[in-house]
Amino acid sequence: MSENMEKTIGEVGRVDWSHFSLADFLELRWRLLHDWQAVLPGGEYFGQARIGDVCYDIQIEWLADDELAVTMSPFFPHDGDSAEPPYDELVSGMPYDTQHGASLISSRRSFLELTYESFIDLAEHSILETVARFPHLQSAASKQTGFWDRHDAILCKIREQDDEDR
Repeated sequence: MSENMEKTIGEVGRVDWSHFSLADFLELRWRLLHDWQAVLPGGEYFGQARIGDVCYDIQIEWLADDELAVTMSPFFPHDGDSAEPPYDELVSGMPYDTQHGASLISSRRSFLELTYESFIDLAEHSILETVARFPHLQSAASKQTGFWDRHDAILCKIREQDDEDR
């Protein structure tokens, strides 16, 4: 591990993979192997990796008409003092932002060559390098406010209610 990587870990901590299990990895892998043509245009969500208040959503999505990729896009709580509007707000009162240029992308073919352990190692290294390059990500990664736990709990309740209303 490089000295810069150790410094980043010391400042922001380690990546939490509890929201992307081996079962999630295997489901994603199965989808890429056996049913990849049916992936919807908007992509499909499979889990997330977190580091502090940064959440990297793990999805498969079409980057071009014929190019399917595994993407990891970072999101973090919106800074209320920012002059910029938030990127999105799925839960009322909990806006969030993303960092352009900080997404991690793996081609379908490259991803299928990885084991769960090698994916975790590669992704964690890439996440830590990326966080170190972007001040907004580094700041959010160094905080642990529980934003995403609260956000996801509320979002699950909203979706359950929507399902019941159908």
